[in-house]
Amino acid sequence: MRYLLAEAKIALPWGVLLVVLAVVILRLTKVVSPELPNTWDGWVAFLEFVYPVLLPLLVFNLLEQDKRWRTREIMAVAPRRKSVIYLVRTAIVALPVFLVAVAAVRPQEYLFLLAPGLALGGLCLLVGIVWNEEMGLGLALGWWGISVAALIAGVGAGGVGRWLLLVQGTAALAPGEPSMPKWFHLGLGCALIVLALIMAERRRTWTRS
Repeated sequence: MRYLLAEAKIALPWGVLLVVLAVVILRLTKVVSPELPNTWDGWVAFLEFVYPVLLPLLVFNLLEQDKRWRTREIMAVAPRRKSVIYLVRTAIVALPVFLVAVAAVRPQEYLFLLAPGLALGGLCLLVGIVWNEEMGLGLALGWWGISVAALIAGVGAGGVGRWLLLVQGTAALAPGEPSMPKWFHLGLGCALIVLALIMAERRRTWTRS
C-alpha cells in the first residue's frame, strides 16, 4: 500500500479528484439526468468533446513528474522492471478517468467516452516514452482536434473516417448504431499502452531530459 501511495504521489495530480467530485454532485443533484432528455443529450455531447483529452493530459503530467522527481534515472539502476512501474502508474492515472465516466453517464455510454480517451492516452504515453512528452501530447491533441473539426465540418462520417476519427457525435449512441469503431478505438488504446510498456522496458537509458 505504501508503494502504491508513493506512486500515486508521483503520477496523479490530486486536483483531478475534484473533477470526479463535481461530476458526482451534478448527477446526484440531477442537474444532468437521463430523465431530462434535452439536458442529457447536451451533457453527453459536451463530454464527448472534452472527456477524451483528460487521459492524455494526465499522462503528460505523469511524464513531466518523472522529470521532476528524476525517477527515470532511478529506474536505470533499480532492479524493479520499468514496464511494471509504468503499468502501475498508468493504472493509477486511468482510475480517476474511469471514475469520471462512471459518475457522468450510464453504463451503455461508457464505451462512447472511454474508447477515444484511451486511444489518445495510449498514443501520448507511447510517444512520450519513446521520444518526449511534449510530442506525445501534441500528437494526441492533434488527433483529437482533427476529429472535432471533421465532425463540425460534417466530413469523415463514413468509410475509413468512422475508424480514424475519435469524435463521432451523439448519433453513435442511436439504438442499433454499430459500435465497432468504438471497440476499435478501445483496442487500439490498449495496444498502444502495451507497446509503450514494452518500449519502456527496452529503453537502455533514462538520463535524457
